[in-house]
Amino acid sequence: MKPLRPYILDDAATPEYQRLDLMSKILDPWTRGYLRALGVGSGWRCLELGSGNGSIAEWLCDTVGSAGSVTAVDVDTVLLDLVPAQNLTVQQRDVRSGGLPVNAFDLVTCRALLHQISEHAPAVLEQMAAAVKPGGWLLVQEPDFSLAPTTEPASWAATWRAVVEWGRDNGVDWLIGRRLPGMVSTLGLGRAQAQTEVQNIRGTDRGARYFQLFFAEVRERLVGSGRLDAATLDAAAALLDDPDLWTQCWMMTAVWARKPSA
Repeated sequence: MKPLRPYILDDAATPEYQRLDLMSKILDPWTRGYLRALGVGSGWRCLELGSGNGSIAEWLCDTVGSAGSVTAVDVDTVLLDLVPAQNLTVQQRDVRSGGLPVNAFDLVTCRALLHQISEHAPAVLEQMAAAVKPGGWLLVQEPDFSLAPTTEPASWAATWRAVVEWGRDNGVDWLIGRRLPGMVSTLGLGRAQAQTEVQNIRGTDRGARYFQLFFAEVRERLVGSGRLDAATLDAAAALLDDPDLWTQCWMMTAVWARKPSA
């Protein structure tokens, strides 16, 4: 097994809690739309990996009702432990270490997890697929930041080129979304389907605040890596205070497949 690198973001830091909250507000409507399309409903048994602040886990608990159940897994369960759902089981562990049950869940899902553990992503996906019971669904959502280094102005593009390269140095693949459909197609499930959404960002909006928090969290390490100078990073962050700024940064790719019935 490959060594387990530490996560690049501090799960226990207050800015990280704020970033997770903003990410939920931005992405949850998309995620809920995919889950509804899959037919998630009463009585389903669901597993979510990398549950973060629990926003999707809590929604799943409400959706599957008392006849169903949700298992939420994360390395830091401080926020998950606050979810007031009787049908929720919280597990604190690192998904890279394995141990998922086989053929156990109607739905197995994760969002914005695999890019953080890119070296282990194929093995984790294999375990996720194995955990889906016959007739059940796998749903994964991951980002692709390939647009960001091509956008304007120059400081924004340069910052994202550096972020992508620095991430690669640290086991993070911010381009994994483009490879996700092919990765899922090799898992032996039914025919995979995929859709990619483009996130437009306007200065001062939620997306802008999200990336300001992200830049603040990684600033010292990114600049210290030599991939980017502080002035360029600060210029990129300052752009996000301008309500007249419009740019693009990330795309989110969702891939889903159904395990054939026994």
